[in-house]
Amino acid sequence: MKNVFILFITGLSGSGKTTALKTIEDEGFFCMDNMPIGLVNKFLELYDSASFTIHKVCICMDARAGAPLLVQRVPSIISQMRRLTENVRLIFLESSKEHLLNRYKETRRRHPLSDQYPNLLDAIEAEMDLFAPLRGIADFIVNTSQLNVHELAARIKEIVSTEDKSRDMYIEVSSFGFKKGIPMDSDIVMDVRFLPNPHFVDHLKGKTGSDVEVKEYLRSFETYERFLQKFKDLIEFILPLCKKEGRSYLNIAIGCTGGRHRSVAIAEEVRQAIEDAGYPSRIKHRDIS
Repeated sequence: MKNVFILFITGLSGSGKTTALKTIEDEGFFCMDNMPIGLVNKFLELYDSASFTIHKVCICMDARAGAPLLVQRVPSIISQMRRLTENVRLIFLESSKEHLLNRYKETRRRHPLSDQYPNLLDAIEAEMDLFAPLRGIADFIVNTSQLNVHELAARIKEIVSTEDKSRDMYIEVSSFGFKKGIPMDSDIVMDVRFLPNPHFVDHLKGKTGSDVEVKEYLRSFETYERFLQKFKDLIEFILPLCKKEGRSYLNIAIGCTGGRHRSVAIAEEVRQAIEDAGYPSRIKHRDIS
């Protein structure tokens, strides 16, 4: 399990664990919420013995799984995991009593300890005392009292990006034809219909932008070369800014009339520039059958 990154999330009920878990899932983790404490070791054993291609796991556990048992077992589980891999981290989320009271009043949900403590404030205070040992061993403590959901997501991303060295923004470059519409998941769209069209050259009509003959034809035009360089410069300029913003995925869509020649050639050039810049990427030619 040396190449596995295991992240545990726990903390006070109502402190934002659901938001944190969704954010971590967006960062490429295989996430499980409210896993019974007795199944954690069994799951990790099965995970280690199976041929999983996902190497980042996040397990969220809280009072719903049984608070006393959770507090008793989690330290030993983390200790065991750290004998197998050094990449084990515990994030503890908390909030002030006042903010937790307000959140429960707004949502009207029951507190997990309400059966033992019918009074909401008593339940919150009891959970704080009960979870104090887990707070004491946490690698990261995040107080969400003054954070909105976007600020909490940004803080969680900051922690994950610092600890997970394999994390990076994933980029998809796609070509398409305007005849069939713009891809719905596009973040950046570039229209290259102003470039010379190989479709009107008899011996190129049946080929695509992936063919050498089409690429050589396009490169024979100064407009093509100048545009390509400026477009690649633009992409290389904005990628670090998108990553800094916290994006985990970016789709760059390049379109021409039919989606077979100009857009394909440009997409392949741009994808190569992205790879050369050190970003993971894939290419998709939507309208080439």
